[in-house]
Amino acid sequence: MRGVRWFRAYRTYGPAPVAVEKVARFVQRHRLGDVVVSLRVERHAGREFWLFLTLETEQWGELPEELEDILGECPVLSQPLPDAFGLEDIQGMASGDLQVRALGQCLEYRQVRRESFENPFEVDARVLARDAELPEDAAERLLWFLSAAGTGSWSSLRAACRALGVTDAGLASRLARHLRLLGHLELLDRGRWAVPPAAVACVQVDGRPVRFLVGARDSRSLTLGSVDRQAGGPGRVVVPQGVGAGELVWPADALSLSLPGVAAYRAGLGTLGSVNPQLLKLRLFDGQRFAEAAFSGQVGLFELTLPDGRTQHALHVDGRWVEGEFFTLRFLAVQAMGLLEAWRFHADREELAVRFEGRLPEVYERALVLCSGLLPESRGGWLVYQNVPLRVAARLAAKLDVALDLTAPEVHA
Repeated sequence: MRGVRWFRAYRTYGPAPVAVEKVARFVQRHRLGDVVVSLRVERHAGREFWLFLTLETEQWGELPEELEDILGECPVLSQPLPDAFGLEDIQGMASGDLQVRALGQCLEYRQVRRESFENPFEVDARVLARDAELPEDAAERLLWFLSAAGTGSWSSLRAACRALGVTDAGLASRLARHLRLLGHLELLDRGRWAVPPAAVACVQVDGRPVRFLVGARDSRSLTLGSVDRQAGGPGRVVVPQGVGAGELVWPADALSLSLPGVAAYRAGLGTLGSVNPQLLKLRLFDGQRFAEAAFSGQVGLFELTLPDGRTQHALHVDGRWVEGEFFTLRFLAVQAMGLLEAWRFHADREELAVRFEGRLPEVYERALVLCSGLLPESRGGWLVYQNVPLRVAARLAAKLDVALDLTAPEVHA
């Protein structure tokens, strides 16, 4: 489109970089780059500031009605001024030009991957997860060992992993997390763990009941039914009707009902002790990676390098430094930055797809995994959970304030 350029002002709230990122993503997603050519923000922007869009249209100050409606859907652009401005009108109060296309480059790696693997339900788009690095049957053998011990310390679990050939601390943590997601392991206070008693979880798959083991393994476990092997975790033991004890009916349903909303969950996380950011080396997570940054009170996920050289991750939010599992902190940070992508739900298959960068905090992800007793499949940047009823997906999306896309893309053979 060739025409005249003019500016529209919007009253905006929150961190300016987050607002700019949201607008850039919105413009790219709706392919408005020919009309919204750039943007500027108020100099020395605080929590409340002016954001200026550079618009190119055929007539000065006139935006086609359909474009007005589209821009109105962007939460950041909900409070426009009715007047049109020229460059001379805003030069004294606005920052330099920020090209929308240039801003989009920070999202380039995800955009390329999204175009290559647009359909998370496409079988051919599956990729091998890091779970392939685990020794074969390591998860199964670890579960048997932990079941025999009953309870112990984290150091004893790490020692067991090393004995099984899992010497990398990150892989050991991943293995333990998978056992927790599958209902085989619980964390206690003071860094201890426990294996709950064996039980049978009952779910519905394609309209018929499917029963599988959770909790401890014992001498009867592998004689109860068939085993569905899976990478990164112990096999799912499917139990025939009438066999087993301690039955749990629809555990995912009950768990998803009991979980709090995201604000209450965040408020319940632990707080680090005294943190003086001026004395620490900080790196800030930008949605993709950690980069060195100066601390100015902003919300975000930080990597703190302590004086002794150790590193620790912490989320600065609500005026405090929050500690927790990395996936939990990353999810809350990405949400605060406005970068969470909508979940996709395939109604016919009852599959839920979540972007890897938006992997859920463990207690919420556990509700998805217990819908099937299977870990999610990694498919081209998506984590796909099987046998998830729509009510569970919608309930968790509402609790975590995530959009749920019920329009699944076409599935190719």
